[in-house]
Amino acid sequence: MHDSIRRRQCGDLVYYTCDRLPVRHAFTTKRGGVSQGDCESLNFGFQRGDKPENVRRNYEILADTLQIPFGRMTLTQQVHESRVSVVEESAVGTGLHQPMDWRSDALVTALPNTPLAGFYADCVVTLFCDVKAGVCAVCHAGWRGTAQEIAAKTVDKMAELGASRQSIVAVIGPSICCDCFETDADVPQAMYAQMGDRVAPFIQTRGAKYHVDLQGIQQMTLRYAGLQEENIINSGLCTKCMSDVFWSHRATNGHRGVQAGVICL
Repeated sequence: MHDSIRRRQCGDLVYYTCDRLPVRHAFTTKRGGVSQGDCESLNFGFQRGDKPENVRRNYEILADTLQIPFGRMTLTQQVHESRVSVVEESAVGTGLHQPMDWRSDALVTALPNTPLAGFYADCVVTLFCDVKAGVCAVCHAGWRGTAQEIAAKTVDKMAELGASRQSIVAVIGPSICCDCFETDADVPQAMYAQMGDRVAPFIQTRGAKYHVDLQGIQQMTLRYAGLQEENIINSGLCTKCMSDVFWSHRATNGHRGVQAGVICL
């Protein structure tokens, strides 16, 4: 775990923060909510077979804990693509308080008191902030989004809103580590096709299988996008290694809820 990452607990709610992000934010765990069954207890996904009223209550619990406005919570849609959307006032509350009308794995905003949430259960969720410019973002990336460099596209969109690449801090949240992310040849082949030889240091061959370092590729992508090395923080937390704390799709064979990475100016 990176030395700037902190485990927090408020009542039953357990989450992680990073000292480098001076705004309200969290990477949640599976502890501290009201969901039951496979989604016990802090599930933020409406598509996991959980009762909608339980999911909404979990959002309320998180909002109360972080002191962020529940009524302005705005969600990504996890479609494993590379679209980035700017959240303006008309879109506030999308996914929770108004219909999901975008296909965006990443959201960027300059609006204050507007929490952005992306979701993970092995995928890489990264939180971004340029405090001086007043711009923040959340980015979800599975291996497809990682190959399409959605993290770099998120930085580009932040820059369009006035953020400085030299000032943006990016925190890579809990996600599956290289040792745990075992794949067949199709994943590394797709990575090479999209990104070229840059990904070679992050792909290992072990017998007939491959191991891909999504966190490392994310760090590399952010460097290429112009971020300063010291402003790219990899939490170092693995959802599968820590499956007692986090939901991991691989550890549960898909019987799970989802965690949220949340940030709010």
